[in-house]
Amino acid sequence: MPALNRGMSFARTDPELAIRDLTAVLVEDPGLLMARRTRAVAYAAAGRHDLAVAELRRLEKEGQLGAEDAVVLGDNLRFAGRLAEAVAVLQRAAADNPRFPQPWLSLAEIHIKEHRNAEAAAACEHVLSLVPDHIEALRGLGDLALLEGRLEDAARRYARILEQDPGDAGAMTKLGVLRMRAGRPDQATALFQKAVEREPANAEALLYLAGALAASGRSAEALPYFERAIAADPRSSMALTGLGLARLALGDRTGAASAFRESLRVDPRQPDVARTLAEISR
Repeated sequence: MPALNRGMSFARTDPELAIRDLTAVLVEDPGLLMARRTRAVAYAAAGRHDLAVAELRRLEKEGQLGAEDAVVLGDNLRFAGRLAEAVAVLQRAAADNPRFPQPWLSLAEIHIKEHRNAEAAAACEHVLSLVPDHIEALRGLGDLALLEGRLEDAARRYARILEQDPGDAGAMTKLGVLRMRAGRPDQATALFQKAVEREPANAEALLYLAGALAASGRSAEALPYFERAIAADPRSSMALTGLGLARLALGDRTGAASAFRESLRVDPRQPDVARTLAEISR
């Protein structure tokens, strides 16, 4: 079945195409569970979370909701802002599948969103009791430690991730931020550079690399990375402001003013940027 195969192949990379193909398949065979599950994944990838929820609720009603399906349902409820329903689904999935870590990780995400950090940490620790050194559980604990200002603990978690996966760009970037805060800009810059090499379109890594270079007085080197960060995330006011400051440091007042104006268009609530723009526009 070419349409089914194409729909399954493109559910995450081209979800609208996958939805069309899978819908056509289901018109001919409404009971094909694989197509229904995959269409739910495609709906989620397309940001159509209510449709993903509806698809999975139908499977649940028919007694066909597996453990992984339940996590997808919980995550889509979370993305749709239906947190209480998401928690209920994920808690039930965790109870029904006590050795399956994914419901706990999704519960941790909800707890973080609700500022229930202790419960989020407990969920991540539970995952580590099931799967020692689980990368996403370590990442969750690292992010919580960073959020709460426990910088050494955060660095330890990110470093542990990199011991297991030296190419994890997210952990490199977070560890680089911590190295900057610890007054080790050379180490931070090296980590940011590795992250960018690993993921050339990673907006966060590009922004931090540009910022580290600019902070070290290397504004000319920082410029292309600010520009790449903006290309990756055009609504990043931080990248636009950084680009403006780097241009200003190099004597390009016209280019700086242009970047500051765009930054203020994205986020008008930047009095320092507005003040600098006014000063260089006189």
